[in-house]
Amino acid sequence: MTKDLPGRRILGLDAARGVALLGMIVVNVGPLDGDGIGQRLYLLPYGRASVLFVVVAGIGMATYLRAHAADSRRWPTVVWRAALLFLGGLALQRVTDDLGVILPAYGLLFLLALGLQRARPRMWLLGAGVATVIGPVLIVSHVVSRGGRHVTDPVAWGDPAGQILHSLILSGRYPLVTWVVPFLVGMWMASSDLRDSAVTGKLMKIGGLAAIGGFLLAQIAPLVLGARAEGGFARLLTGVAHGQMPLWLVSSVGGAVFVIAASMHYWSTIQHVAGPVAAAGRMALTFYVGHVLVLTAITPDSDFSFGQGLLVSAGMSIAFLTIAALWTRLLGAGPLERLLRATWLRRLSQSHPVRISANAHGASSPTT
Repeated sequence: MTKDLPGRRILGLDAARGVALLGMIVVNVGPLDGDGIGQRLYLLPYGRASVLFVVVAGIGMATYLRAHAADSRRWPTVVWRAALLFLGGLALQRVTDDLGVILPAYGLLFLLALGLQRARPRMWLLGAGVATVIGPVLIVSHVVSRGGRHVTDPVAWGDPAGQILHSLILSGRYPLVTWVVPFLVGMWMASSDLRDSAVTGKLMKIGGLAAIGGFLLAQIAPLVLGARAEGGFARLLTGVAHGQMPLWLVSSVGGAVFVIAASMHYWSTIQHVAGPVAAAGRMALTFYVGHVLVLTAITPDSDFSFGQGLLVSAGMSIAFLTIAALWTRLLGAGPLERLLRATWLRRLSQSHPVRISANAHGASSPTT
């Protein structure tokens, strides 16, 4: 086994989170249509970056719960984080109609992790497999029942509670019935020693095969069925990015597994050039919220052209990487990351100490 770094933090995982952040910036800046090879490469993160974000979150949450299995503070801490992300995400959605904020889905997934923490890792993987099939079927059934219409408008603070839950569970841009898949895969990955080069090498192969295989299989239905592939239950055979269908889930989750495993497998080689990316990954929540606010202020009504989008994405990414490198070196955790830590809960528990009996595992906890 090779331990990549001191301080019990696995920086390769932070780097993967940073890659997800940079990819989401590209996607949210846009534009999302392009025909040339350069434009297609630019849009490669579309349908993949957010999935990578969620897989990393699953790893972080499972590791945190395992490392704090004997600590009564883990429940209120996770509930605090879930509430902050859920309510804060709904509030952030109020400032933009163009971007779908993923944070409320994070809040629900964090609460789900509390309920699943006692399950065996293989049950997490089994649950991901079942959801890969059942989730898309539920979504297609919902679409068919509505005459082909699907609710895509993001919900925000102030919307009816029923509408918010319906959107977050079934009909929104990040429905829980399918986005539970990358989160559960991340939780399962956390059960392996990701500092072991043999483990990460195996995960790279599995993830790469799933990413390529899922993508290639998704090309068959449109070729055979044509336009009919986009209607009714034939959609289950397609793999359009963010289409919530099984082959997209397999391909995008496989790609995420590959990126995470590769980041950790080759960390000792890339750490000198990937350090700023890892620093940005440790401040991912701060920069995620920041990029939404910046784009709300600068995006024109007609959206960016490809050239403009390329410049904005590059400028924002360079600025975030520079700020992250300086901030983490001088100040440590980012401002919103400090808020997530809920140090006030730690002080409260120290004045009223309570411990519970459980089997703890000595594992490090990356930022979730």
